[in-house]
Amino acid sequence: MLFETIHQKVKGVAYISDLNARYLYELIIREKLTNILELGVAHGTATCYMAAALDEIGGGQITSVDLLERETLFDPSPEGQLADAGLSHLVRIVRMQTGYTWFLHDEIKRLTINDVCGSEYDLCLIDGPKNWTIDGCAFFLVDKILKVNGWIIFDDYLWTYGPHREATDGITHRNLSEEERVTPQIREVFELLVKQHPHYSEFVLSRDTNWAIARKRASDKKTYTIEYRQTNKDVLVAAKDRVKRLLGMKFKY
Repeated sequence: MLFETIHQKVKGVAYISDLNARYLYELIIREKLTNILELGVAHGTATCYMAAALDEIGGGQITSVDLLERETLFDPSPEGQLADAGLSHLVRIVRMQTGYTWFLHDEIKRLTINDVCGSEYDLCLIDGPKNWTIDGCAFFLVDKILKVNGWIIFDDYLWTYGPHREATDGITHRNLSEEERVTPQIREVFELLVKQHPHYSEFVLSRDTNWAIARKRASDKKTYTIEYRQTNKDVLVAAKDRVKRLLGMKFKY
């Protein structure tokens, strides 16, 4: 399915920007990433873009994992969006009682033969509680089942816990220390765990889309790229769209 086709079907549904959606779609097609793991689903909008890319290259499988308690929280639901787009056959949605780290336990156990864990996934997108303990652990678990030359993407690189809500994915904000609340915990996972890991040598930080990306390619020579994907036109269009939503005004551009 073409990017423009799926974009029209899910346009305006949170939680992935147009820039990140296109990056993800084009990465899957370019690298032929056919076995994908998604940790954190929400509305399933990113799921739809990934499934559309798989459809475009002839098939594949996405395993999308989220909390059981979030099954009825989102409208539209991931199941509904995928069905409307005709892409349900490419996605397996798994609902867990306590989150995706136990799902990763189950996968490692399934893939372990004679005390050796096999690798299965080409790409993992992590978009969960944005928590050092949970997502730091998830990184090491994902590494065991991610293929060599596979990709891992973290959303919300600079996100912090704050006063805007009581809890995020089971993490109660008031139970955190002040340092834990104000520190971007995904940034800490990426900078202190992922970049230092010997299995990874290619890193990309997309500053304007809040994504951090790493490729599982062992090398003594490591590269770290900071990129900006937005053009001036992108910024202008996004600003006008925000004003339109707030004021109900119509603009031409």
